[in-house]
Amino acid sequence: MSSSPADLFHLIGQPARTAILQALLEQRRDAEDPTLSFTDLRRAAGISDNGRFNYHLGELVGLLVVRTDDRYRLSGFGFHLIAPLAGGAYDLDADPAPLSVPGECHDCGAALTVRPDEGVLQVVCDDGHVINHGLIGYPGVVNDRDPDDAATALALLSTTMTELGVEGVCPLCHGHTDGEFVTDPDGGYAYLAPCADCGNQFATTAGGCVASHPAVVSLFDDHGVDVRRRAPWTLPFRQLGAETVIAEDPLQLELRVGINLDESLTVTLARDGSVTSLDRSAANN
Repeated sequence: MSSSPADLFHLIGQPARTAILQALLEQRRDAEDPTLSFTDLRRAAGISDNGRFNYHLGELVGLLVVRTDDRYRLSGFGFHLIAPLAGGAYDLDADPAPLSVPGECHDCGAALTVRPDEGVLQVVCDDGHVINHGLIGYPGVVNDRDPDDAATALALLSTTMTELGVEGVCPLCHGHTDGEFVTDPDGGYAYLAPCADCGNQFATTAGGCVASHPAVVSLFDDHGVDVRRRAPWTLPFRQLGAETVIAEDPLQLELRVGINLDESLTVTLARDGSVTSLDRSAANN
């Protein structure tokens, strides 16, 4: 069994092995029975040499492939490793057309577009300002979706990944993150939580730290809004600089959430991103 990333790269870095894994993934996707016999798997993988096929299959059995009663299927780990590849998450040729999405640039008020850049998606305005500076999804997320549906899908991805990062779980590798607020060069405070395992530099705003907090979700839900499905760039409280510094040592940040509703929630945050107080009141208070 592989014990390091290098071992895993070596394990799957053979065309015959990727063909076997692809065949098992297609079987899992297309058939009620996710298993294949030795002969059917060799045929599906397109490997004519019986000895060569047997060798490469044997290398995969254990970590990525499970053998049961002379039949083979992907292991749970094998499926989670291969599924994103087969689903196009890392398709370097994917080049969806730019897609206009709801919202406007906070710097200049220009319209927004989602477009691929370096294999991931970016939200940019017509004047070239980049709205997001982190991963919000792969190009396949916007395929065959209209602008509103694409914005909703990106919002859900952003909300989920942000919640993980704030709660100490790396959104990329599920390793450990440990974060705090630091001053941002563009003004305001950013919450940074680098991953100790993969090195991912997770970052969000003060509003991102509380976007999934029960009190915030409840406030919006009481007004008929599912805040988890609202694109972060359309929510004022999730923008950099929306917070107010109320104490320096120790650092305390205050954030008004829901100011466009008839009531709002005032949230106080400590340097480590934890919520220290909540005050829900009429918006004009």
